[in-house]
Amino acid sequence: MTKHKIGIASALTALTLANATAAHAQAAQDGAAASDPAGEIIVTAQRRAEALERTPVAISVVSGDALAKRAIVTEADLQAASPGLIIRAGYNSNQLNYALRGQSLDAFSDTRPGVLPYFNEIQLDGVGGGSSAFYDLQSVQVLKGPQGTLFGRNSTGGAVLFTSVKPDENFGGYFSGRVGNYKSYQLEGALNVPLAGENVLARVAGFYEKRDGYQRNLFNNTRAGNVDRYGLRGSLTFKLSDTIKNELVVDYLHSGGNSLSGLIDSLEPTGLIPLIALTNFGNQAQYNFLINAFTGGAAGCNDTTNNCAAAYAAANPKLDPGGLASYLATQKARGPYQIESDGPAEYRGRNIIISNITSFEVGPDTKIRNIFGYTYLQNGIRGDIDGTPFGIDDNGDGGKNDNTRQYSEELQLVGKAFDGNLDYVIGGFLSHETNENVTTSLLLQFPPLTSRTNYNKLTTRDMIAGYAQGTYDLSEATGLEGLGITIGARYTHEKIKFDTLPADTAYNEPPAVRATFDFNQRKSFGNLSWTLGLQYQVNPNLLVYLASRRSYKNGGYNGIQNPKPGLGSTGGNEYGLETLTDAEIGIKYRGQMGGVPVQFNLAGYQNWIKDGQRVAYTLLGSTPAAVTVNVPFSKITGFEFDGSIRPASWLNLGGSLNYTNARFTDNLVSIGGGTPVPFGTYPDTPEWSGSAFGEVTVPVRDSIDLSLRSDLYAQSLFWFASTGNRSPGANIKGYTLVNFRLGLADNKAGWSLAANLKNAFNRVYYVGGIATGELFQFNTVVPGAPRTFMAELRYKF
Repeated sequence: MTKHKIGIASALTALTLANATAAHAQAAQDGAAASDPAGEIIVTAQRRAEALERTPVAISVVSGDALAKRAIVTEADLQAASPGLIIRAGYNSNQLNYALRGQSLDAFSDTRPGVLPYFNEIQLDGVGGGSSAFYDLQSVQVLKGPQGTLFGRNSTGGAVLFTSVKPDENFGGYFSGRVGNYKSYQLEGALNVPLAGENVLARVAGFYEKRDGYQRNLFNNTRAGNVDRYGLRGSLTFKLSDTIKNELVVDYLHSGGNSLSGLIDSLEPTGLIPLIALTNFGNQAQYNFLINAFTGGAAGCNDTTNNCAAAYAAANPKLDPGGLASYLATQKARGPYQIESDGPAEYRGRNIIISNITSFEVGPDTKIRNIFGYTYLQNGIRGDIDGTPFGIDDNGDGGKNDNTRQYSEELQLVGKAFDGNLDYVIGGFLSHETNENVTTSLLLQFPPLTSRTNYNKLTTRDMIAGYAQGTYDLSEATGLEGLGITIGARYTHEKIKFDTLPADTAYNEPPAVRATFDFNQRKSFGNLSWTLGLQYQVNPNLLVYLASRRSYKNGGYNGIQNPKPGLGSTGGNEYGLETLTDAEIGIKYRGQMGGVPVQFNLAGYQNWIKDGQRVAYTLLGSTPAAVTVNVPFSKITGFEFDGSIRPASWLNLGGSLNYTNARFTDNLVSIGGGTPVPFGTYPDTPEWSGSAFGEVTVPVRDSIDLSLRSDLYAQSLFWFASTGNRSPGANIKGYTLVNFRLGLADNKAGWSLAANLKNAFNRVYYVGGIATGELFQFNTVVPGAPRTFMAELRYKF
């Protein structure tokens, strides 16, 4: 990010505030962790409801009102509203991953994500697992740092908790409609109905969204990035007695359209497959020579009787005869919203999530909770991986398809003991998860080189765990009022089965090669994760805490390879266990300074990672592969700050600043049995990121308020490859985005009007990419959204 552009955006924000009428009105809550200092925000990071400022965990929170108010309808929007959270795209805009504190998931890896989403306490498979339905939510909580004790599955980077609005005893609801550019419109609403007084409560909510894509594909005159999706959610709460309550939520999401395409961004001439030369079919002698070399002379190409270059040119009149080198300059001149992609473009998703939570109050301070979850997540993407018209790598007619089904059961005992000095949670968790993946890869469409590879794998994971965590108040024992200690541990056993199904092309290999494969691989893991912390409530306004945690990601098998036993470093498809240990110190404050309401959170941390799971792209034999390997040691050091101040009742200011220094400290790894190479760039981790907001709210008349808000988000350069030291173009430059919102609301009548302008200065920026430079001699990047505007009408009754 450049200082002068950030300065310009900040100046515009300040100018907006300075020109506002200096009248007095109570501003609405911003809804993030750095929100209205006078309002209390309740979080569930420790599986119990407690005030944000009294919870010794680094958390950012966006309330349901703030989600609606700021038109947060995608993961990219959430990134700007949640300090430190990075949303990283892979080869297109629908291959997404959360990243926190340097923990993420590499594209085309079958490792578990470093940051896991949860919907109503039910763990989901990843970003695509239903979390993108940002409607009728009570809140989104982003928990930072290892979450290995209290939640369904260990995660090394954090967790994102989506909580839907619960039914209540009042008849009511809301409706909203939005329209904007790119033929965008969104409809959303909810109806709350008490069916039997306070004993049976119901709520139904739904949404529909449609939008044209941001990209124009000149190759076939179509749009890329189209959105067409809808969702429906039903909630029922049964109060069976004064002590027993059951909460059932059934959520359905259907996603359609296609994806924003990645596009070529840089060349890496040292890559293994000479595609810079092979695509340069204008040089006929060179092209014919390369085709002969690839086929061992069987193609018989020559300059007269069998001119393969001339035949290829005649069959592909749209292609640039200068190949990738020439086409790169053309694509750069066009910008990211005009592309030429010859591959398919389609996205389909269907998710069903069922959450059923039963609570039994067995004493004044003791409760038993049973949490049952079922998820069925269906995801299909057909896309052009190379993002060019040259037919290098795409999904063909098969695509990348995942069907994930999971059942989970959790039983908890939550309560207090020792005269209320101990808050504890004890529980057991089990789950059964199956994932069938079918991935088609259509490679090197330069006849006669074209090959089609089908990967078809079934992964079954059975997990059982027991855990306990408690916070003990040491005030009486030490005489230091407000001192407490937190201790927690969890033992987890997981059995992984990895079956290569008959449709996989591994079955087509010669018998001697097949004999080296294991088509039914098995592995079990048993691990202990823990947390240890001290917290000191210095006074009602100030909390200081110190914590250390251990978490892990189990080993497993990579599906974009043949099922050859052995680690990826030796040519196999296996990867080993990753463990992370951290230390964190934090301060939380909410109160007044000089009579002005102020709130802030500050956390510093150090992560030590052993055998980090990372992907490299290479050739195994003659087949391109995504090889997951374990990098011996890494360190991540950083701090996070967010805060807000309300100098006047009509003015709210705030922001965040995040610093992350992520590096490999023991980085030599063999890929596929080759000579060890250095992993030199830590991916998906900008060194700096931050945000700032300002909001003015002034009365117009009676209960009608006018509000004006400006948000700024900025981040520095980040790499999207672990081996960017060998592929210098595999990075994305820093960028700054500015959003504005103008709103008019009648708090008594329940209606509001708003206009949202996002990426106000139409900044061109990128949100991810694929580092295939070491393999294919080029890297691709995925663009973010251009300037968009939207008008909204909302009515609450």
